[in-house]
Amino acid sequence: MSRLLHSKTIAGLLIIGLLILATPHAYAGTLSCSITTNAACTQTKILRLSDTTNAHAELPSQSTAAYDNNVVCCTNVIGLGNSCAGTNAIAVKLSAATNAHAEQNTEANYAGNNACISVPTGGSVTVGYQASNCTGYDTTIGSMEATTNSHVGDAAAYTTKICATASGVPQTLVFSISDNSIGFGSLSPVQTRYATGDTLGATTDTADAHTISVASNAAGGYAMTVSGRTLTSGANTITAVGGTAAAPSVGAEQFGLRIGVNSGTGSAVSPYNGANWALDTAAFPDTILTGSGDSVTTVFGARYMANTAALTEFGSYSAVITYTVTATF
Repeated sequence: MSRLLHSKTIAGLLIIGLLILATPHAYAGTLSCSITTNAACTQTKILRLSDTTNAHAELPSQSTAAYDNNVVCCTNVIGLGNSCAGTNAIAVKLSAATNAHAEQNTEANYAGNNACISVPTGGSVTVGYQASNCTGYDTTIGSMEATTNSHVGDAAAYTTKICATASGVPQTLVFSISDNSIGFGSLSPVQTRYATGDTLGATTDTADAHTISVASNAAGGYAMTVSGRTLTSGANTITAVGGTAAAPSVGAEQFGLRIGVNSGTGSAVSPYNGANWALDTAAFPDTILTGSGDSVTTVFGARYMANTAALTEFGSYSAVITYTVTATF
């Protein structure tokens, strides 16, 4: 929670609240695989089949039209992929990239055409073969007729099931603020004031009032919004800049915010990402920054600007500003 002070003596108080939300999405949980069409599989393709039984197979990188209706599609694990590098397990080995027979991953007859399941470093993935069912595993990838030189099919086609379990890295969303007590000092109709961490304020825009750090591995990334109100004293207010970024205007009421990126891969969002100032209270909650789920911590610098007019009413002004970070897992 942060405080901004304003005086003529016009004094003010800005309280900043922090809120973290996680939006559920079908990327985290127990590995789940099913056979669907190529068009319907928007997640991870592991294997493509010519039919649901007595089928040949091809790698997920292939695009034979006859295989489009029987694609092994897996989901529910953060960072799930079909790479055969890093943390992975071979589901089946194929005799060729397409139109292939299959063998179990313990066999050594086929080389160079592996259908794999992968997860990020820190996760785990296991593939096994069991008669009749995949008890003890997360999901059934399909089934196969023999140990090697085998036709393949869906989960019901053959007695020997291709089973898999996978877990991704833990779901994380980290959000912190460096200083929750910042201030303008005394505001003036003849000089722009900028908030500082010591609450005394400054007449030059040379430093962040505080920093906000965000990191997440969420598959859908994250976004931060700002909400609340402008500086207020009883029935009196200091006008927020609005949704169009503007430069400081001495002698006119203004209360504004801008966000910079000090380090990391996140981005500030217009109109808060430039050299000028905005605070679009009409659009609250208003998105001010976004980031991808790459687990990289981005440090955002937050700065606040205020001006008063000659006729601004004396008083103790306050505002409640809440920053909310939402991640989509």
